[in-house]
Amino acid sequence: MAMLIRTHPCMTVLYSTRRATLSELPALKPTKEASSARTDISDLPGFASFATANPRHISPGTVARELYRYVADLDLLVCGPQYWFYYGVDGRPETKFTLEIALPVQGKIPTALLPYFKRIPAFRCLTSRYEGPWEGMAAAYAGMMQYITDNQLKMNGVYAESFLHIDFDDPAGQITEIQIGLV
Repeated sequence: MAMLIRTHPCMTVLYSTRRATLSELPALKPTKEASSARTDISDLPGFASFATANPRHISPGTVARELYRYVADLDLLVCGPQYWFYYGVDGRPETKFTLEIALPVQGKIPTALLPYFKRIPAFRCLTSRYEGPWEGMAAAYAGMMQYITDNQLKMNGVYAESFLHIDFDDPAGQITEIQIGLV
């Protein structure tokens, strides 16, 4: 597994956030059914449902779809893949952490909608490209953590996954860039 230490550039994102645990993540990953689900999005407060909903009753494929619809409705440009940011993860299955699903965007953001956007500053990270079904990513994370230990690197508590290619029909063809923030 090839790894690279780099600085991820800053980016403006439209995002949705919620509290989650590692044990809830399998229920949060998009599914083929969720990706084809249609939802009626009437206004931005609908984002709040993601932040407070029981994860077993939500569909993150729907959350990503909502983000893309808002970007289209606002005539913004999606300028990168969907990201999942994890803040406060400690490896224990029941520890609550903050999950943000984000889309990098460019364009004129209406002032009234600024609370749904933020600028993610540039950050130094260890990256690795993972190819295959998401269920196998734990081994990739373990290899990255070993690299961090072996090279006496210090983490900053930010973990991110950038979904470069999602393929529900052939999960072996999925491509995810894993990023572990470094000091």
